[in-house]
Amino acid sequence: MCHDLFTAADPTLQPLASDREVPTAEPLPVSPYVAASAVQKGIRRGDVDLALRAAVTLMQSDPAKLWRRLAGIVFEDVGLASVNTIRLVMTMMAGKSFRQQYGGEWAVASRLVEQMAAAPKCRASDDLLWAIAQYHELDELRASLAGADLSEHLARIRERGALLGASLSVLHASGVRWNGQVAGKTANAAATFDAMRVAGVDPEIVALAEQGFRRTLEALPVLLPMLSSALPTGDLPTLDDEFPPIVIGRSGLPTFVFDAFSWEGKSALARFLKRNTSTGRWLRRHVPAERRMAVLAGGLFRIDGGLVRQRVEWPCAITLRWLADSGYHGMKLSDPAGFLDMIRADLPTIDEERANVR
Repeated sequence: MCHDLFTAADPTLQPLASDREVPTAEPLPVSPYVAASAVQKGIRRGDVDLALRAAVTLMQSDPAKLWRRLAGIVFEDVGLASVNTIRLVMTMMAGKSFRQQYGGEWAVASRLVEQMAAAPKCRASDDLLWAIAQYHELDELRASLAGADLSEHLARIRERGALLGASLSVLHASGVRWNGQVAGKTANAAATFDAMRVAGVDPEIVALAEQGFRRTLEALPVLLPMLSSALPTGDLPTLDDEFPPIVIGRSGLPTFVFDAFSWEGKSALARFLKRNTSTGRWLRRHVPAERRMAVLAGGLFRIDGGLVRQRVEWPCAITLRWLADSGYHGMKLSDPAGFLDMIRADLPTIDEERANVR
């Protein structure tokens, strides 16, 4: 590997300088689904050792899954807090032969994991998606925009309408998969990103988002450019979220890696739902059986799984986080924060079940 690859070209690539010592990491004895969760949770919490061990686990079992996950994480958890990190990750998605120039698969993957773990975090894109997809007070807006055609959605994007409505139009116009997708509606992702450019959104942000969408087919890269227009200029304060105590389970892993996206985590949560707890009783009283797992998993994410270190604080992001905390369940609750407090109080019992995962 040549030093001139890093000097005359893009300074974005400087973190991959050839004199860096590539770390070694011991794989985790877990399924790819748990490993994918552990990579992301480690990056969110700045736990580089956990993230690297999970990443090497995926590198050995399912390399393509690792690269897709890294591409998703940089938009979900780093986001607008570090556009340089998005640029670095997207550049390294060019393919295996390209990465070979920078030391090969593990040299690049390990550096991306370290870079993302150290970067400031902005989860506003994910909070925006939760808000516009679930918050009950937006039901009328969602219904109205679901009936619009592609030209109407594109016009709303070009005119830089209010953030929540314009973001819903972006989802409909792009055709990205999300839980409010309307079957049979014409969509055009290329036209959607072109409309953002016409609206005056930073061309580099749009280009990175378009690349991220092609790599992941997920909603968050599509929403990122809409948020960028609300981001204040200058340095922004960062603050660590308040984390619950870490519990190490019988598997040797922290219990927070076991969520509803893995069989192991879902089984633990199903056992918790059968126990006589305040959360379980509330769910049985207010939520249909088929939705209880999703509501519990969403609440647990808000108080545990989705927490980050170095969260960038800015007004729009703070509002979106509140909307997501209040409406992730899609129900009208008199005290949404109270329900999260109920889950928080029952977290030791949840961790008893997650700690038993082997």
